[in-house]
Amino acid sequence: MPPRVVIVLVQPLHPGNVGAAARAMRNFGLEDLVLVAPPAYDPERARWMAPGCADLLARARIVETLDEALQGVHRVLATTARHRRDGHPVLEPAAVAASVYDDAERVHALLFGREDHGLDAAAVRRCDALVRIPTTEHASLNLSQAVLLLSHALFEEGRRRGAAASGRTLSGSGPDRSRSTQEASKPSPRDRLADLPTVEPAAQELVQLLGRVGYLRGTPAHKVLLTARQALQRARLSVRHVEALRGMVNKVGWALDNPGLDWAGPRNSEDDTSTNRR
Repeated sequence: MPPRVVIVLVQPLHPGNVGAAARAMRNFGLEDLVLVAPPAYDPERARWMAPGCADLLARARIVETLDEALQGVHRVLATTARHRRDGHPVLEPAAVAASVYDDAERVHALLFGREDHGLDAAAVRRCDALVRIPTTEHASLNLSQAVLLLSHALFEEGRRRGAAASGRTLSGSGPDRSRSTQEASKPSPRDRLADLPTVEPAAQELVQLLGRVGYLRGTPAHKVLLTARQALQRARLSVRHVEALRGMVNKVGWALDNPGLDWAGPRNSEDDTSTNRR
C-alpha cells in the first residue's frame, strides 16, 4: 500500500484481539502496529490468533503513552461508536480510505480503544476526525473486527486506484504454505462480459429446445426468440455463464434424443457446449 497507515490499539485488554487485529492487517497489506499500555499483554496468546503474522507481532511497538505512539504520525483518526460533542468531522470507512490515499505523503494513524469502553475523551481530542462504522442499533463490534473493516476499506481503495491484489498465501507456515491458484487481479478471459455474438447462439438454441417440447404452439418463434434474447442480454452474463447455459440446453436436447440411455456422469458438465450430442 502506498500510504503508510499505523494501527494504534489503546490499552487492548485481550491478547487474542491483538493477534486477530494483526491477522486482519496482514491480510490487507498493513504492517505497522502500536500497542499503548496494554494491561495484560501476552505475546504467545496473541500469536495463537495470528497464524503467519509472528514477524508483524514481533515488530509491534509497545509504548506507555499516546504521545509515544504518535511519534512520526501526521494525521490521527479515532474510531468510535459513541456520539461525541467536540465538533470533529465524522467519516465512514470508505471516506477514510479515500482521504488517506488523497494525502499519501503523510503518515496516518487509526486509533482503536479498549474493548470495554473505547477511547477516552482525551485521546479523541488528539484526532483530526472520527471514524464511525455504520451498524444497526447494536453498535458493538469486536476490536479486531473494527480493525478488519478499516483495513479492508483501505485495501479496496488501493485496488480502485489501480493497485493489484497479489497471489495469496492461504495457510500453513514455511515451505509448506499453500498458495491460491490465481491472482485476484487476473481473471480468466471467460469471466469477461459476453458480447452479443456470444449470447445470440444461446438464445437460438434455447428457442429450438422449446420448440421440441411444444412451447411454440400458437406462439411465433421470432417472438419467443426476442424474449429469450432480451432476457439473456439484460442478465449481463459472462462468457463462462453463456457456455454453461448452452451446455445445459444441449444436454437436455441430447436426453430427448436418447430417452433410453443413462446420460449422467462425466458428460454432465456445466461447461459442456458441444452441439454434437443432440
